Amino acid sequence: MGLHVFAVIPLLILISVLVLIAFVIWWLLIRTEGVYLGKRVVIWLYDVYASRYDGIVQHDTVEEHLHIAAPLMKQLDSQTYPLVLDVATGTGRIPLALCHHARFEGHIVALDLSRKMLTQAVAKIQAEHFEDYVTFIWADGSQIPFDDNSFDVVTCMEALEFMPNPEEALHELVRVLRPNGILLTTHRINERLMPHKLWSEAEMQQILASANLTNIVFEAWQYDYSKVWAIKSGKSDFIGARPLDGMLRCPCCEGYMVNKNGAWVCENCNSIVPIQDNIINLHARI
Repeated sequence: MGLHVFAVIPLLILISVLVLIAFVIWWLLIRTEGVYLGKRVVIWLYDVYASRYDGIVQHDTVEEHLHIAAPLMKQLDSQTYPLVLDVATGTGRIPLALCHHARFEGHIVALDLSRKMLTQAVAKIQAEHFEDYVTFIWADGSQIPFDDNSFDVVTCMEALEFMPNPEEALHELVRVLRPNGILLTTHRINERLMPHKLWSEAEMQQILASANLTNIVFEAWQYDYSKVWAIKSGKSDFIGARPLDGMLRCPCCEGYMVNKNGAWVCENCNSIVPIQDNIINLHARI
């Protein structure tokens, strides 16, 4: 009897080790979406799941209108033609919600580092015939290729915690937002398995305030997230929808780029960034 129990112990240890390994793999790749393995792994995972992403998250069009597009347009009031930047746009959640709003007449710059997620977003926007309202850019949301104070509205939904440095990414969002512009982002809640990536509400409130934001409001929304609204301190003129010529910065020298013959050309160093599948490929310059 004693020998039998002794023989079972190694098997129990092996099973325990395998369960632990499975949990770690699940935590690293699924629960935390690769963030602790580096930016390249995060991008790879989103590329892998891009074609199935909408089926997994299942965003509801009515809910998106009621909780995102409608309150944003209400804050804009009569300024129905804003220039909007959506960082980590994914499959185009924010652009679709805004374009479906009857009063929206602005333009959205939708930026993401997953090329395949952008491909899905382009297809959805084209299917709805909204392509004149959205410009897609394959670029890094933690290094936004625009000057300070360039947008009336900046959004970044369910993404800060998956960036290498969430606080630096948040400050980057604020940098390109004009004074008195609107920031809409999210605060992840009900999550204890992402150390050093999440803030308490009080911590995020302090970070936002230190980033020169006011009128900060945390709004109940989903089980995992609350919405966060804020206004950048100061005053500035409304920018409004406009071409990106002379706004987009070159990935090589940070000079300004202009759209010429189906590509973007730097006026300073003549670097060329191609447009492929209606996406400005800052990561694939010629």
